[in-house]
Amino acid sequence: MEHKGSYILLTGLLIITLLVTVVGTTFSYFGVTKKDSNGEQTIQVTNGTLIFKCDPNILAGYVNAGETLATKTFTVNGTVSGSNNLNYELDLNVGNNTFGDNNVFYTITSTNTSSNGVTIINSTQPVAIPNGTSSIKVGTGSFAGPVENGVHTYTINIYRSAESVVNEAEGPTFNATLDIVQG
Repeated sequence: MEHKGSYILLTGLLIITLLVTVVGTTFSYFGVTKKDSNGEQTIQVTNGTLIFKCDPNILAGYVNAGETLATKTFTVNGTVSGSNNLNYELDLNVGNNTFGDNNVFYTITSTNTSSNGVTIINSTQPVAIPNGTSSIKVGTGSFAGPVENGVHTYTINIYRSAESVVNEAEGPTFNATLDIVQG
């Protein structure tokens, strides 16, 4: 009977060790993300590095119909060792939009500054930002390896629709952050 208890204990320890190994390996493969005090975000992964250079915060108050709430120009730098691609995704995380549905839109334009990889596709039509809190996948890009300090430059414009109607007495507001994640 004592052997049965030892067998169960050893099996439990083996399972725990296996779980720790799998979680540790997965974490080290997918990378580490850090942000500095200037808002620069670095994602270190097995085959390279992504650097997102931008003050990610977007804050806006009342503007007239048809006017711009915010414009952000930023860069994504990529360094890739080996022949694999380093993919990324840009997200617009809206903390609050009190302008209402179909009142606030965004467009994005991109420049493949270093002529490497693929940038997020330019908006051909404005994209609506829903009322309240939301997370919007703006698009995906990639750097083709090997490359040292590839650069993709973007400008995102967030504006109020010319046809929007809001209660000006309530003082509508908009706040969001731009975030980049490995894709």
